[in-house]
Amino acid sequence: MIEQLQSRASSWVAAVALCMVAAAPLSAQQAADSIWSGGTILTMDDKAMRAEAVAVANGRIIAVGRRSDVTKLQGPATQFVDLQGRTMVPGFVDPHGHVVVGGLQALSANLLAPPDGKVRDIASLQQTLRDWVQTNAAAVEKAKVIIGFGYDNAQLAELRHPTKEELDAVSQDIPVLIIHQSSHLATANSAMLRLMGYDATSKDPDGGVIQRKPGTSEPNGTLEETAFFSAVPVVLGRIGPEGLKVFAREGAKLWARFGYTTAQEGRSVPPIADLMKQVAAEGGFAIDVATYPDVLVDRAYIKANQSGTYTNRFRVAGAKLTIDGSPQGFTAWRDKPYFKPVGNYPPGYSGYAAASAEQVMSAVQWATENGIQIITHANGERASDLLIAAHRAAQARAPDGRELRPVLIHGQFLREDQLDSYKALGVIPSLFPMHTFYWGDWHLDHTVGPQAGMNISPTGWARKRDMIFTTHHDAPVAFPDSMRVLDATVTRRARGSGRIVGPDQRVDVITALKAMTIWPAHQIFEEKAKGSLEVGKLADFVILSKDPTSVEATTIAEIEVTETVKEGKTVFRLEPGKRTDIGLPDITPLLAAFGGHPGPIDGCAHDAMFQLTTVMAGGPASR
Repeated sequence: MIEQLQSRASSWVAAVALCMVAAAPLSAQQAADSIWSGGTILTMDDKAMRAEAVAVANGRIIAVGRRSDVTKLQGPATQFVDLQGRTMVPGFVDPHGHVVVGGLQALSANLLAPPDGKVRDIASLQQTLRDWVQTNAAAVEKAKVIIGFGYDNAQLAELRHPTKEELDAVSQDIPVLIIHQSSHLATANSAMLRLMGYDATSKDPDGGVIQRKPGTSEPNGTLEETAFFSAVPVVLGRIGPEGLKVFAREGAKLWARFGYTTAQEGRSVPPIADLMKQVAAEGGFAIDVATYPDVLVDRAYIKANQSGTYTNRFRVAGAKLTIDGSPQGFTAWRDKPYFKPVGNYPPGYSGYAAASAEQVMSAVQWATENGIQIITHANGERASDLLIAAHRAAQARAPDGRELRPVLIHGQFLREDQLDSYKALGVIPSLFPMHTFYWGDWHLDHTVGPQAGMNISPTGWARKRDMIFTTHHDAPVAFPDSMRVLDATVTRRARGSGRIVGPDQRVDVITALKAMTIWPAHQIFEEKAKGSLEVGKLADFVILSKDPTSVEATTIAEIEVTETVKEGKTVFRLEPGKRTDIGLPDITPLLAAFGGHPGPIDGCAHDAMFQLTTVMAGGPASR
C-alpha cells in the first residue's frame, strides 16, 4: 500500500483520475461551503498530483479535480476562493517537534543568526535583548527575568559564548538567561547565577558543567546540560502552570504560522500532557496537537490515555524513548570516534548513551506487547544498533502482525545496513535534514568529517530502499519553518560555506513535500484523514506564495506561507507586507500568568520544569 504512495502515475492515468475524483460526490449533489481555485493545487495523491479546484463542505473535501466539474457543487451560499496564482498543498503534519517549548521560543528574545534572526556577534546579541526588554517592559518588570533563545556560538563573529559580564551589560539587576540554539546549554548573567546559587565554591552537578574563567573556579556564565537545567525552576517559579498554558497556546499558533495543521509535543510527562488537555478543553488549540509521553517516566499513564482520536484537538498518540544525545554537541552515541570535536574530549571519544540497554529493551518490548506506538530518539550509530536489537527482540516475542509503525527520530548518523534493518522491522525514519543547513559545515569539519558528513540525515538512502521517511524541524531547536525544512531536504546547502552536504542524499520537491504531508500522516496513523487532498479527507490546506515545484531550488526557503486552513477555516493569514517569521515578539499574553516572585514551585510547575528541560534536551543528554 505504501509503495503505491510513491509511484508516479502516467499523464493519461492522471487525467482519468482527475475526472473520477471530481465525479465521486456529484451524485450526492452536496453543495459546497467553499470552492478553491485559481492557482496551482498539489494534491500529494499520485493518482492525480495536480488539480484545478477543491470543494469543501462541513470541514471535509467533497471534490478535487477539474474546475468545470468541481464548480457543479456550487450552492447559493458557496464561497469562491481565488488563489490568485498562489499554490495549495495539504496541511503540513509535524512528525517531530516540541510545541510547548516552542511557545517559549515564540515569546522570548530571538537570538538566532541570519536568516532566522539578526544576531551576528555579541554586540547584536546584546542589542536584541535590549530591544526585547524595551518592547516587553511591563512583563519584564513583573516577572523580573529576561529570556533569550537561539544563540549559537559557532555563528557569532567571536566564535565563543557570551560571558556573564557581557550579559550584565544588558542588566545587572534583573536575571538574564539566554538559551543556546541546540538547547544543550545556556549563559547567565551575574544576577541569574546568584539566584541559582552558583559561585566559585559550586561543584559541577552530575551530567553537567559550570564553565569557569581560565585559571580560576569562578563561573564565566555558561552552563552545560544539568547545570543549565537548574535555571529552569527559577523561570518557571515566576510563570507557573498558567504561563505554561500560554506557551502551549502560543506554540500551536506558531506552528500554524508555518502551515502546520497538526503539531506535536514530541516528549511530555503526565502533568504537561494534562496541561495540554486543559488548554484543548478551553478551546486553546486551533490545530491538532499530539503528544508522546516519556516511556521511562509513567507507562501506566500512556496506556490509560493513548488514543487514536482527538478530543478538543488533542490526543496522547504513543510513547517516547530517548537513547542518546546531540550530534552537533558531541553527545550522540557513535560507533567510531568523533572527527575533530571542539572541547575537552579524551582520545577516541565517541559520545555516550542516555539510557541503559536494559531500559531500551524493556521499553520497546512493553510498547510492542501493549500495541502502543513508540518513537525513539537515536542519533548515533551505536544508538541505532541498540534500537534495532530492541525492535528485533520485541517483534520476535510478539509476532501477532499488528502494525505499530515505530519511528526513528533524527537518525543523523546512520550506516546503510541500519536502514536495511529498519526497513525489515517496519521502522519509519523521521529525519532532520535541516541540520545540513544549520550545522552542515560543523558536521563536515568537526563531528564526523568530510566523508561521513555527506550522509547525515540520509534521505537519499531511504528512497533508494523505497522507504518512506518524514522530515521534521524539532522546534525549538529550529523554527518550525516548513519552507526551510523543504529547502534543506531538496538542496542540502550549508548556510555558512554554501557547500552541498551530500548531493546524493537530495530528493526532488514532490518527494520532499510528501515527507511533510502524506508520509507523516501515515506515521501517526492519520493517512485516511490527512496528508493529501482527496475526497473524504479533512480540508486541511496550506496556501503558499509560490509553487515550490516551479521555482529555482535555491529560492524555496523564500516562499511564504500566506494562509493556513484547518478543516475549511482559516487559522492563520499573513498580513500584507509582513513575513511569516517571528520578528520581535510581544509577551503581553504572559502578564496575567506571571507570579512576580521567585516563590516555591508547586507540583505542576516542578514537573513542568522537568518536562521543559528534558524536552529541550531530548532526554538526559540533548539533541
